[in-house]
Amino acid sequence: MTVSLVKFDGSLDSPRRAIELCQGFKKLGRNDRVLIKPNNCFRHRIMPPYGMVTTSKTIDRVVQLLLEHGCKDISIGEGAIINIFDELEPYTKRGFKGTGIEKIEKKYGIKLIDFNQGPFHELDLGGIKVEVSRAALDSDFLINVPVLKTHFQTKVSLGFKNLKGCLSKDSKKRFHISKRLDTLICLLNEAINSDLVIIDGIYMLEKGPETLVGVAHRKDLIIASPDIFECDVVGATILGIDPAQVDYLKEFAQRHGRSFDITAIQIKGEDIDSLKEQLEWRFEPDEELLTPAKVTGISVPHPGQTLCSACGATLAFALSVFGKDNPGMDFGGAALYYGLGLKPERGKEEGTRPSPTKVFLYGDCAIKSNKGLQNVNNEEDIQSLEVFLIEGCPPTLTKTLLALMKTLLNKPRMFRMLLLRAIKLIGIRLGIYQEIFPRWERYRSKEFDKTHF
Repeated sequence: MTVSLVKFDGSLDSPRRAIELCQGFKKLGRNDRVLIKPNNCFRHRIMPPYGMVTTSKTIDRVVQLLLEHGCKDISIGEGAIINIFDELEPYTKRGFKGTGIEKIEKKYGIKLIDFNQGPFHELDLGGIKVEVSRAALDSDFLINVPVLKTHFQTKVSLGFKNLKGCLSKDSKKRFHISKRLDTLICLLNEAINSDLVIIDGIYMLEKGPETLVGVAHRKDLIIASPDIFECDVVGATILGIDPAQVDYLKEFAQRHGRSFDITAIQIKGEDIDSLKEQLEWRFEPDEELLTPAKVTGISVPHPGQTLCSACGATLAFALSVFGKDNPGMDFGGAALYYGLGLKPERGKEEGTRPSPTKVFLYGDCAIKSNKGLQNVNNEEDIQSLEVFLIEGCPPTLTKTLLALMKTLLNKPRMFRMLLLRAIKLIGIRLGIYQEIFPRWERYRSKEFDKTHF
């Protein structure tokens, strides 16, 4: 098959040419039930959405082209991660509203589907039972529209990983706690067929999945193909990531006899060599979230793949807020552990990280996997290790901030910070306060266009 590379110029001609070059609508019938699956997984009224979620500009253009083709049954579906701020409104609905996709629904009279609301069909993926949206399985023509970004757990997040949004909330968590994330992503793409992949590369994101850590860049590129494997191979190559080192692509290639030879892929449009970048995918959370505020004495190691998106998003925001509210402070020797893979040991060095004296077990997974550590104060050799539990699946932002403040701040400062942060959180929920972090100042430049969302 063909992968097309087309520069985005803002017009309808760019996606039209990308689809035509790869013959993306060749198998599309006018009476087909069409489902568009964007990447719309995070709340973005607070976080800059550039490179993090699919632009509504791209979705709007795809809908227009489908209508030109004669399609009448068009839906847009997503299942966003659960709320960070405990809003009553469904999180996916807020995502559609925040990126402008809700306006597309009203403009063209198409249907929006919240995958989190079901119904679901249970599938067995390599011995793991998961629930997949029936809408994704029952569509006649699925258009997978991810963004162009690297990812701190899977190296890249493109077409393959975007289908994870078709899972129920519990199944998304199961992908991580099974410790088989890459294998399950591979198997999910055998169960759900993407008939056309259009990678939205108007912006690309380095160190994704979100802009609390990730850094977005303007790219103005559309990558399209009916072949999801070839499309992701090209996308990863452009990001500067060797696709053969992306484990779910590697496993898929082995299972289906596919090659990573980029020269064997028929590429039309732009020259791929002129588009290649060299972006980073891995990061250490404390260095990215706390070091900019010159906060020291809190260790937050890389979590591996067992941290689910809901815990990750909430914790990233909590650490960003805590660092912003307490700039330049040193907290001695605290460490925060989360997911299933991190197990603190008192009296030992963790690579270049000093052994902690205070440990936070963040989330139910970390608490369950470190049960013995919760009673360490009864053991003489590690009496000085204090353990604090932050329960939840995921813990709420409020609970996380409260635990950090109560444990790490003196009482006068804690009460001041509690009052200030309570006012700000209320403002965020009401939409009258906009949280700004220093990292986000770059998105005020003209290359980042709010009208794309």
